[in-house]
Amino acid sequence: MVNPEESKPEPGRRTGKFLRAKLRHSIFTLGANRLSGGRLLATHLAKPLVVREFEVTMPGWPRAWDGLRIGHFSDLHFGDLMPVDRGLEVIDLLGARQPDLIAFTGDMVDLECEGVEPLFERMVAIDAPLGAMMVMGNHDLLDDGDRVRSMAKSAGVRLLEDEAISLSRDSVVLPHVGRGEKGAQADHPLVVAGVDWDGSVSGLARRMETVAPVNPTLLLAHNPKAFLPASRKGIPLTLAGHTHGGQIATPKLPGVNLALAHRHSAGFYHRDMSTLFVTVGTGSWFPLRVHCPAEVVVLTCRSGETGVRDIK
Repeated sequence: MVNPEESKPEPGRRTGKFLRAKLRHSIFTLGANRLSGGRLLATHLAKPLVVREFEVTMPGWPRAWDGLRIGHFSDLHFGDLMPVDRGLEVIDLLGARQPDLIAFTGDMVDLECEGVEPLFERMVAIDAPLGAMMVMGNHDLLDDGDRVRSMAKSAGVRLLEDEAISLSRDSVVLPHVGRGEKGAQADHPLVVAGVDWDGSVSGLARRMETVAPVNPTLLLAHNPKAFLPASRKGIPLTLAGHTHGGQIATPKLPGVNLALAHRHSAGFYHRDMSTLFVTVGTGSWFPLRVHCPAEVVVLTCRSGETGVRDIK
């Protein structure tokens, strides 16, 4: 098991990362916006958010949970490019689709975490039958990772820190899930796992060893590099963010973008019995998106031969 204390950056290193991030933000966001007379930020905030819905079929997905609707969003980046009112609108837009489960895959915060509490509270207020869950992203750790963790938990968000939880259909009403299933099949749990932020495949593989023994159905990870160890473990579905889809992509080819450090940067990927979905996120590093609109996503999960159908 990965010791959380060992994984935390030293205070000096955390401060250094924060200051470097703050400097980049001052130059590429605030500075560029001033040069444009405020038009750059105003134009960015005025752009609509896209709601995407997919039906995802996976051979390892349990039949008892066929039809589960997961509301997935990531990389809100609360701050200058995502004021709290805009963030609340984003979450409400996802909530209006009435998902069974809310899955947030990290980076609620861009830099300072002061004032982010209403966003965690709104995630819970959606009142998804299976609750709101999240993992930490690298930006969540820049200012005060412990405080971000505390705020999420205090709001009622289930923060998964290299752990897994088992969900049952017994105490919730899920009208579209597993209809017609009986007996032992109907009692099959949904095991949701989450791994903390890590920048390397090897580090993520070590974290995976903590949750793998319980055979997760669904894995949440900020970094899509978790997909390689997840697929080796046969996890049916991994959800990730982090890349922002590069924020600048080619028309009709979202996987060809400026996220050059990532093989898996936007959309769906399949390996053996496992599927990965990488959302391009709702927030931004810099106030410009080209052929890569901010998005929230609803995934309807099905048991069957691997496939994806765009239903919106």
